[in-house]
Amino acid sequence: MRRTICALLLCAGPASADPLAAGNAWRALDEFGAALSAYDAGLRATPNDANLLAERALTLHRLGEPDRARAELARAIAAAGPRDAAPFTARAGLALLADQEATADLTEALRRAPADPRALALRALVAARAGGPALPPRVMEALRQDFGPWLAD
Repeated sequence: MRRTICALLLCAGPASADPLAAGNAWRALDEFGAALSAYDAGLRATPNDANLLAERALTLHRLGEPDRARAELARAIAAAGPRDAAPFTARAGLALLADQEATADLTEALRRAPADPRALALRALVAARAGGPALPPRVMEALRQDFGPWLAD
């Protein structure tokens, strides 16, 4: 279903006007080169866009380039404005993939954007790993689209 929606967005055109939406749609389709191209197009117009940088970092990670992903996340965090949660949720998600601590990044993301769905989902994943209720399958699928199919609940 999500793949169909992404394909429709890309064909219909609205996402192509927004590099962030286009990149995210391409990444959801596992078209990582096209996703990077979309993010790069946006970064040419706004080189310090923390959201574009964070999503680009996640795509680099999906491509198996963790060092480049970490460097891009550092750049995203440095560029983040007071309401930019994306760099912190991205870093938290990558930490969870490596079974590392992510609480500080999730706390910071939710301080900046209390209703951020990705940060809330990751916080619920942390709770589930600690014995809390399991995440609904659609939430886990969305997280796997963002961070990789190897993300376990």
